[in-house]
Amino acid sequence: MLSLSLSGHAQVNILTANGNNDRTNSNLQETKLSPATVSSSAFGKLGVFPVDGQVYSQPLIVSGLSLSGGATRNVVFLTTMHNSVYAFDADAMSPVSLLWQVNLGIPVPALLLYGPDGDIADEVGILSTGVIDLQRGVLYVVADILEGDAPVFYLHALDLKTGAERLNGPVALAASVRGTGTEEGADGTVPFDAMRHIQRPGLLLANHSVYIAFGSHGDEDPYHGWLLRYDASDVSRQLGVYMTTPDGNAGAIWQSGRGPAADLRGNIYAITGNGDYDGIRNFGQSFVKVSAKLSSTLDWFTPSDWQSMSDNDFDISAGPALIAGTHTVIGADKGGNLYIVNGDAMSQPDGAVIIAASAGSIFNFAVWSSGGNASVYTQGEGEPAKCFQVTGNDVNPTPVSTAVNSIPQGRIGMTLSANGGQQDSGILWESTGDYDAGTAGTLHAYDASNLANEVWNSDINPARDLMPPVSKFAPPTVANGKVYVPSLANVVTVYGLFSPPAGLGATPSIASVTHAANYSPDAVAPGELVAIFGSNLGPAAPAGLQLDGSGSVATTLAGTQVLFNGVASPMIFASAGQVDAVVPFGVSDGRVQAKVQYQGLGSAPFPVTVVPAVSGIFTVDASGAGQAILLNQDGSVNSPALPAAPGSVVTLWATGAGQTSPGGIDGAVEAGTLTQPILLVQAQIGGQPAEVKYAGGSSGMVEGVIQVNLQIPAASQTGAAVPLILRFGNSNSQPGVTLAIQSPGAKANGAAR
Repeated sequence: MLSLSLSGHAQVNILTANGNNDRTNSNLQETKLSPATVSSSAFGKLGVFPVDGQVYSQPLIVSGLSLSGGATRNVVFLTTMHNSVYAFDADAMSPVSLLWQVNLGIPVPALLLYGPDGDIADEVGILSTGVIDLQRGVLYVVADILEGDAPVFYLHALDLKTGAERLNGPVALAASVRGTGTEEGADGTVPFDAMRHIQRPGLLLANHSVYIAFGSHGDEDPYHGWLLRYDASDVSRQLGVYMTTPDGNAGAIWQSGRGPAADLRGNIYAITGNGDYDGIRNFGQSFVKVSAKLSSTLDWFTPSDWQSMSDNDFDISAGPALIAGTHTVIGADKGGNLYIVNGDAMSQPDGAVIIAASAGSIFNFAVWSSGGNASVYTQGEGEPAKCFQVTGNDVNPTPVSTAVNSIPQGRIGMTLSANGGQQDSGILWESTGDYDAGTAGTLHAYDASNLANEVWNSDINPARDLMPPVSKFAPPTVANGKVYVPSLANVVTVYGLFSPPAGLGATPSIASVTHAANYSPDAVAPGELVAIFGSNLGPAAPAGLQLDGSGSVATTLAGTQVLFNGVASPMIFASAGQVDAVVPFGVSDGRVQAKVQYQGLGSAPFPVTVVPAVSGIFTVDASGAGQAILLNQDGSVNSPALPAAPGSVVTLWATGAGQTSPGGIDGAVEAGTLTQPILLVQAQIGGQPAEVKYAGGSSGMVEGVIQVNLQIPAASQTGAAVPLILRFGNSNSQPGVTLAIQSPGAKANGAAR
């Protein structure tokens, strides 16, 4: 797992709608596309993936998927309104390579649901974006199926390699809640009616569960907002039901297609549209925070003018999204207001800050999170794109950046790509156009640091780059140097960088030098494992760690070297967009010059600051946040399904501890007498001090990787995502890293035996 973590940033997975469970519409691991690399001469349409229906859902990406026969591919998964699911080789465009396709049943005619003036034309099948569970190897999708002249929703769990049904799927979705609202039955319950509802929001995978949200067909009464929960390991098991207006009407969860969000504690966030509100059981026109089991509304924020908003169809239309690592919730409405809501005090008098961000309706936005703060990019109907700065739970009402050209339509797609927090790497992508007219759309690329600089759009060279009609609300997927754009023309269009002419070598270029565990670009420490991002850094086919004749980690890998002040570094990983290496132990505090050489060509020197320590913990998904790579006391891998017991000892891995005793040897593999950090090592679990039982080298791993054994406090906070902090000297590890701890008295993994 540690090996995968070191190289995981090279090829990115997009497994859920809006990029992640924060629903930020962002990919902050994009190393190839930046304002410096995207231009009309170097970037454009690569081709299309043909499918059998309109695509309203966001393409999902799995990098390095092992298929039958041992082949490994980057795979893009597409779903259509004709109820088909496709798996294509994400990198094969001429010709395309279809890996598998399945059809899940007859779609529902749009006329049956909407009549002649409906919101959706032709047919309704798979409308929402599914979600991928890499651990179980499945794609969950919801299909609307016509059975005997009526719609029925089915949840499917499809094998990523073959498309075969898994985990006891499919299951027909049904539900009811006790209430006195519209559609109340004789037994005092309100049933879920598939004819009255539509499944537009992306699916959510959290708490070992799949969450499915529903709204209405164009506010046609009667309807409600529903949220259903199913067991991710057995989709035939329904685990919970939440309804927004059990004693009233409306309150759809539609969210312009955005999925419900989930924080690190497992709480669920949703927004509701026009509907009844009483602050007791009915929560129309509100931000709601719901328990993981869907058993209760934990908190909520409702605008004071909710009744007027509902009466005039000015419902909350965009969101929710969370600033990464926080409980700050962001949303927007059809009146052009931007909401910044304190998720820990939503219903308090000062629980939200609201600014007039636009004169036109807002249906989409993107969030560039950084250290608990964020840049929020909005698109008001009939206005230019704008960027607002959010600090904590406050927002500056004056945009810090504004595009030049206005966009007539508001029902657009939007995605932010960047290389971590590197300001000159960000691009705001927008897919715009009139979805009703069936005319060509436009893909825009704005410099995210200066929206007035539109670096590219698909209309500059329409003969080559023309975009098909846009699908409303559907964000483009940006991953691994490509942009995948859904459309109503039965294709997904792919844009990307053109290959350089054969035989011409390209000079390596460093964009950033970051911590390999937390991607901090601020400084490095002696012996720290670093991830260097840029272009032309190494081979097109990634290469992993190799040992030289002396048994040490080699300093040349697939023709690539990393040098700090001219000293060659042990190489962990090499690819064109990323190389990982170990900072030599001999570097001194202060400034050094980093350089990458590939096939005889060297990058320009890149200045790097060296400090005594930069603490960072390796995480399971290689994102630098979430579940730590951590073993329970019994050797099992810690996870919400296999939590540790309070009082037990767990093992994690980190880097950036600085100098060691005995002194570190570049590239040496730990064996025999293990090195130990000179600086004091401390830890906190759930905000409490945790005893460090051991901190030092990890046998069989390169020097610079630090193993830390911690004893969980006996009275520790418990849960699926308990915060974990590691301190080397004066350096704290990154926020947002967690481990799973079982509640006292429950059977747990890792308990002392």
